[in-house]
Amino acid sequence: MSCDNQIPTRAPSLLILLGIITGLSLARQVTAPIAWTLAIAILLTALSLRWCTQQRLLWLVSFITAATLTAWAYGSLRLPAKPPVELLERPIREAHLDLKVERIMQARNNYGKSTGIGRILQASATSRLQPGDQIFFSLERSPKEHFEISRGCAIRATGVLTPISPHVAPDSFESYLSSTGIHYRFERTSGLERLQAPSQFDQFCQRMNTRFQNYLRLGAPTESGIDSIYVAMLLGRKTELNSAQKDRFQMTGTMHFFAISGLHIGVIATVIAQFLRLIRVPSKISPFIGLPLLYLYVEITGAAPSAVRAFLMALFFWMSFAFTRQRSPLAALAASAVFVLLIKPDQLWSIGFQLSYTVVLSILLFGLPLSQILTERLAPFRALPKPDWSRLQHIYAWALEFSLLLFAISVSAWLASAPLSAAFFGFFSPGAILLNMLLVNLAALAISTGVITLSLGLLGIENIAAFINHAAWLSIHLMDRCVIASTQIPGMIIACETFAKWVAYMGLAGYFIALFWLHHTRAQRSPVAWLLPPTVILLSLLMGITR
Repeated sequence: MSCDNQIPTRAPSLLILLGIITGLSLARQVTAPIAWTLAIAILLTALSLRWCTQQRLLWLVSFITAATLTAWAYGSLRLPAKPPVELLERPIREAHLDLKVERIMQARNNYGKSTGIGRILQASATSRLQPGDQIFFSLERSPKEHFEISRGCAIRATGVLTPISPHVAPDSFESYLSSTGIHYRFERTSGLERLQAPSQFDQFCQRMNTRFQNYLRLGAPTESGIDSIYVAMLLGRKTELNSAQKDRFQMTGTMHFFAISGLHIGVIATVIAQFLRLIRVPSKISPFIGLPLLYLYVEITGAAPSAVRAFLMALFFWMSFAFTRQRSPLAALAASAVFVLLIKPDQLWSIGFQLSYTVVLSILLFGLPLSQILTERLAPFRALPKPDWSRLQHIYAWALEFSLLLFAISVSAWLASAPLSAAFFGFFSPGAILLNMLLVNLAALAISTGVITLSLGLLGIENIAAFINHAAWLSIHLMDRCVIASTQIPGMIIACETFAKWVAYMGLAGYFIALFWLHHTRAQRSPVAWLLPPTVILLSLLMGITR
């Protein structure tokens, strides 16, 4: 295959990212001797600068080692200390806490409780919590407490503190909390008192979130449930989905459509960029207009970690237009991952972080080359010069190329996500490859329509916004019917509750090593050689299921 259109795979930020991942993983197991570690890292950095033009291998080893040691020291200082096992196995107890709400997961469930993540400001001595520790809360506000529990407010409460056992099931919510450095649940609260109201910006975002929900429900058919899926998709409010909807989207591997992530940010960024181009805004200026709008959307939807990660990817890539730099999606991806881990190093163990970056990396390194191979091999009308094609032949060729691109992206995304899904959730869905091909276009259409609806709603043109909503509801209805139909197909979902995490990580490591090797050798010119990376994943899945 030709390599002319391949994305650049040489990015210094990738080497820094490799060192950060290694160093943080080491810091989680062993605390670094900070002074000695940093001294050696500085020495190796100086040596790498000396060797950068002559001794490439020595430069590479010294640079990665210096990055690893620096990340080891940084992680030892920043990563939250995990409580001793004996503390996490002690019984529940009462605690008096002052906490600041950092993230709302569920504004109010059927029982009137608000759940989310908070950071401790002050805690009673018996709680064994320190200021700065994160905690999962479930707060119940009584009718006499006239305030909303929202992001940015500070709350004082008395409740039951429950340690999260280190022996929880790997696919449980408690396991997710533990992997992100949260080791206690705070529930069954009473005597809530608001110590500090949210900032003006947080209050503005909350008001806009409520207005956006109203705009997206304009003209909704009664009791159809379609508007709830629409709100969940555009605003990341998974709690709008009923239990049946959640189950079928989760089991078919399509729940990612309801987390504000790369698909949402990519579609919205494209809509904004095309609008700015339509009104003749120069490409060097458009990032400075589009990115603040994109960030405002992220904040209005609650600034979920997946949304922030996707925004950072868009930020690094879009800003390359402003500074006329080489536009490398791989460099933007690595730079955003480095930035996230510097701000919140504990994100490395979040399954959302791992899925986000492995899936996008797989699309860049395997999906796009696979699309190019398939397009070259299956190109129609080779005997005819392209200028002699009829209009129908051009349409057919475009449709085929677009379908092959969707197939390649879906396959590459599945290859990267299947091992992690098997290890963390106890199942993977082979049928998600074809299902996602269908749903991605429908979801992108619904998101694009949602952006238009929200824009018209803000302009006060609610009648037209209500009319346009019907296009989104049609797309969502088709999505829902496809998902329901897919659950009836035998073999759509394969359960593997004993799938080991180390098998998943070893499989992914081998997969990406094979991809980088292909991109840097002549073997990439052979289509047969591209069978190696998916073979590695399939063997790891087979090993994890049968062991």
